[in-house]
Amino acid sequence: MSAETEKAIIISYEEQGHQNNKQLLPFQLPCPRLHSLSPDSVSPPSDQVFLQAAAIFQQLRREKPASHQLLQYEKKTDTLPISSGDKAAEQQAYQLAFNTLKYQELLETMITDSCFHTSLHIYGDLLPLAMVMLFDFQQRKFRLRQCPAEGEQEAVPEVRDLEKSLKRWKTKLAASLACFRIKHNLRSVSCVLSNSIRVKEHRAKSLPLYAWVNTLNTSLDEVCELLHGANMSEVKQVVDLTDSTFSKDPLCPDTLIFSQNLCVPLQSSSLTNTHVLNIQDRSVCVAVSVLQPLLFEKGDVLVAGSFSALTLAHIAVAAAARSGQVLVCGADHTSLQNEEMKALLSKMDIKNVKVLPEAFCSLNESNATVERLKVIIVLPQCSSSALNDPVATMYSEHGDWNVLPDLSHGSVSKSKIFSLTTQQSRLLAHSLTFSKVQTVVYCTRSVFPEENEQLVRRVLEQAHTHPKLLPFRENGPIFPDDATSGDKTDSKFFRLQPSEFTNGCFIARLSRQADPTKVETVQDVLARAIAKGLLYGIISEPSKTGKKSKSKKKQAASIKPSSPSSQEESEGEEAVDGREGEESEVGRKDVKTEKKKKRKTKRNQKQTKGDSTGLKHQTKGQKKKAKRKVNQSQQTNSKPKRIPRLTLAMMSAEKPSRHLSPITALAHRISGKPLKRLQEGSSSVPEKHLSHNNTPPSSPQTASDRQNIRPEGAEKTLEEEEGVLPGNIRKPQAKLKAADRILPPISSSPISEGSVGGCRESLNNIPPIGSPSSVALHE
Repeated sequence: MSAETEKAIIISYEEQGHQNNKQLLPFQLPCPRLHSLSPDSVSPPSDQVFLQAAAIFQQLRREKPASHQLLQYEKKTDTLPISSGDKAAEQQAYQLAFNTLKYQELLETMITDSCFHTSLHIYGDLLPLAMVMLFDFQQRKFRLRQCPAEGEQEAVPEVRDLEKSLKRWKTKLAASLACFRIKHNLRSVSCVLSNSIRVKEHRAKSLPLYAWVNTLNTSLDEVCELLHGANMSEVKQVVDLTDSTFSKDPLCPDTLIFSQNLCVPLQSSSLTNTHVLNIQDRSVCVAVSVLQPLLFEKGDVLVAGSFSALTLAHIAVAAAARSGQVLVCGADHTSLQNEEMKALLSKMDIKNVKVLPEAFCSLNESNATVERLKVIIVLPQCSSSALNDPVATMYSEHGDWNVLPDLSHGSVSKSKIFSLTTQQSRLLAHSLTFSKVQTVVYCTRSVFPEENEQLVRRVLEQAHTHPKLLPFRENGPIFPDDATSGDKTDSKFFRLQPSEFTNGCFIARLSRQADPTKVETVQDVLARAIAKGLLYGIISEPSKTGKKSKSKKKQAASIKPSSPSSQEESEGEEAVDGREGEESEVGRKDVKTEKKKKRKTKRNQKQTKGDSTGLKHQTKGQKKKAKRKVNQSQQTNSKPKRIPRLTLAMMSAEKPSRHLSPITALAHRISGKPLKRLQEGSSSVPEKHLSHNNTPPSSPQTASDRQNIRPEGAEKTLEEEEGVLPGNIRKPQAKLKAADRILPPISSSPISEGSVGGCRESLNNIPPIGSPSSVALHE
């Protein structure tokens, strides 16, 4: 950007702050002049950077068999060099060491062919320093760097002497490089790399910048207005980005995209110095974007794995919108990393982060600090194989530097993947053990299935879930509205493929869900609700009420009389009006008979016990027969009595069944003995369960006479003859109303005794149940 653009930014900040009568953003400090990024503008490495890069290369270099070794290095150390405190210089040292690893074979050939190390007596500890300095020298096309003035940087004698030696030997070194290119037919130096590494290196040079907005102090729209006031325009597509444009991320609602040429200006501007804009890799921003809609109101979220202070701040800003707290296990990080997190959170005025003294794998739900824990995001160390340039992201997110030798050659060894997946599965499996956690987000920056979907499914299969809790399952798709993102072959997971516009990542969202292939019954839902205490006071525990409910059911089944068919029940309900007093007395006697039955059953149980003891002295065959008899008797007693249906055989029987309904008994009388008496001149047959509306014309007798005098030809009903009610309950001798005891006159037409045809004609004259017409049998 030009100086006019810089001036417009400052004026825009001042005008908007004056109009709103408040400081929208802390941009009142003068902004430095912004220049586009170019190779010439990149500062050369300092002496300290060369020394640190040489130490990193010595530790990470790939060892060859003794027969293929061109240079004799010193033995490797166990650990990487200690951090110097200057983050920019340290990241530059790792980047220089990583580039040297990619061109290790070419650089060693140049040194040996030109006899640089033998002629100048460079052996042992100076060989790693010669390698990193030679790479930087040939990258600048064998032009010397501009050394800083005295006092600005501390000069290192070994570095300065070696740099002078490279200057004297540059012709032979350049000739050795040319011979190597001709021998291997290389169009450029980068062609020595594998195709995948070369593609990633090309993408990394033009990768856009992603920066999320701190919504605690401002909003995305306000930042866009300030950028518009600084003569920067917004574009919809990332491909249209230029030095004076920006765009919004479609997957991350709080993230803006800038051109790679604005890297240095943005890093040195007040936008990033005040942490209103925070430059971070898109793979991390997408993970936080997935986490945002899963947060609960006043619910906590725990961050596990390897991550930067900036990632923690991003999650804390998202949780603050739901009044949630972010938990971090401090034992999993070094003291320097914990201090870095606390310093950044204090600078950004973030107060909803709590650092726990325990390690994540030693933390359990009995700890009081995780009572409100609902969501866990796991960001483990991974192979970083989905990153175009892994150094910047690995440095900021504290990645595993031991994978750099493999990444420099485009492949990761199986042993390294195994060690990574062991730690990843351990973190993910422990995150599934918290009973109050509802969702777990797992994110890696890897393209290998062993670290992604295969690991997630294996951990889910091995996870132990309490029977009263729902198990964790894959919950996808994560971005259903975005058809261009994710993996179409497996929508349960989200994959962001690496390209020239973004780094790649893998995200799995695991939530507690019921098995879609298993139909859950109502009893299962109620049992789980009772176990959680959701129905306390409404439904008691099943173990406490099981016996009572069974006894109540048995009592109700024994008291309830054997019911007729559904049609006969409806007719009996219509004729029950005049029997209320009688039924109350019957109910009292039913209770007494029920108590007697219980006593009998107890005696029978004692007898069966005695029989069972006697079975011990019997033979096996006799024991089996006795057991069968006992089981049959118990089954017959427990089964409810069935009401026989009316059949022609039953109608023609001389002795009707004791459990027949009144209508069935009437049919027996019509077809059997009662007909003889009816033919002798009986005028009426008293019967029960007839409606009052269906009574015939009244006889000269008064109502009182009809209650005490029974017609000569009438016969007692089946229940009156036996003196019992259904269910072997004695009927009380109560007086009934005359209207309930009188039947209309029956036709005296001659019907042969036991004739089935006459029975059918008589039954056809009976109206259907519920019919409003009379019940009188017509002549």
